[in-house]
Amino acid sequence: MKKGITPALFATFLLLFIAAVPSSAGPSRQPLSAEQSRLLDGETVIALHRNDDDSIDVSGAIYIHSAPETIWAVITNYNNLANTMPKVKESRVVEENGNVKIIDQTSKTGVLFIKIKFSTRMAITETFPNTLSFNLVSGDFETFSGKWDLTPYEEENGTFLSWFAKIKPDFSAPGFIIDAVQKRDLRQLLKTIKKLSESEAASNSEKEKKEA
Repeated sequence: MKKGITPALFATFLLLFIAAVPSSAGPSRQPLSAEQSRLLDGETVIALHRNDDDSIDVSGAIYIHSAPETIWAVITNYNNLANTMPKVKESRVVEENGNVKIIDQTSKTGVLFIKIKFSTRMAITETFPNTLSFNLVSGDFETFSGKWDLTPYEEENGTFLSWFAKIKPDFSAPGFIIDAVQKRDLRQLLKTIKKLSESEAASNSEKEKKEA
């Protein structure tokens, strides 16, 4: 009589087979870049490079424990930026065309006895809720273009917020002053957005708890 596979042997084989196959049911961790790991540790990363034509590449990034939609609402509140963002003295929407908005803005900055006041008209293209691209229409710069990127980090319901711009001022000021001011002001801006966004996220969470 030819022997087949007994129920016990079949069960053992099945268990070994299941154990050998990687499970796809568990959550996979989102891979992080070296910079993102630094941001999760609480760093604010700022970089600046001065080009041969005197234009400046400036970038900054920060991690915010808020969803992209919450941060988006903070940075696109154009008509209220003078009340919420450092250095901004005036800000208003002067034209809208779908996802493109024209923004007039006046800012004031400086260091020690050197004060710098500048105005810009920017065309901002919105791709909700991940990207804001901006380009100079007119103002006190030869070049001013760049973008905001909002990259969700779903494991903590947070967002990596980054800003990049190519800038060439059309006003006179020592290069080392402009570089130092750019780094300082960008760091302050990112930290302000973080504070406002996390405060708004906490407020929304508290409202949801009360309504539940």
